[in-house]
Formats: sequence, structure tokens, C-alpha cells
Amino acid sequence: MKAESTRLVKQAEVNFFLHKIKQNFPNFVAGVITDRNGFPIGAKISKRLWIRENTLALSAVSKNRELAIKDPNLVPLKFNIDKNKRYLLLLLLEKSKNHKASLKSLKEIIRTQNLF
Repeated sequence: MKAESTRLVKQAEVNFFLHKIKQNFPNFVAGVITDRNGFPIGAKISKRLWIRENTLALSAVSKNRELAIKDPNLVPLKFNIDKNKRYLLLLLLEKSKNHKASLKSLKEIIRTQNLF
């Protein structure tokens, strides 16, 4: 069996990654990075949001509709952020017609990150 090399991810690196994403979206409300089990690794959440970090993390990995974010003013976006699909990014954005243009640069930010 081949041993996997693991690298500890620093909180500052995760915060910077989420900060870059927040800069990309003026309608950013929240972002959470979680492992495939729903354990939150890092989050950036607006103070005006009523949803907790662990709820966002579980929403990122859950296929259960009851754990989904059901606010009609928010758009949830989910992305795998590593090649092995072990880590997920969940973004909550306020509804806007302009966020689709920013998705291309978001995908570039995810592709070029070296956290995972």
C-alpha cells in the first residue's frame, strides 16, 4: 500500500484562500471548506448571516434536502477543491445576475490553490 504524504494546512493559508474568493464576489455571504465527512476546516461568514459554520459544513457534504440552505435570497455553490474529491468548498452568495461572470475566475483560484 502506498503511503500518502500529508501536509498540515495552516489557518492563515485557509483564511487567505477564502479572502481571495470573497474579493472575487461582491455578493459573498459565506464560505466554508470541509472534508468529505463534514468536518469544517475553515470558514469566512458574514456577521449578518444566521447560519452556523457547522451547519454550512454539513450542508456542503449532505445530499439530504433538509440540510440544504433554503433562503430564497441566497445561492449555494459547491465545489470539489482537490483532485481526490476529499475537500469541498461551499459558498453562499446573495442572488445577483452578476455572479456568473465571476465563476470563471473562481475556478481559476480553485485550480491554482495548493492547500489540498
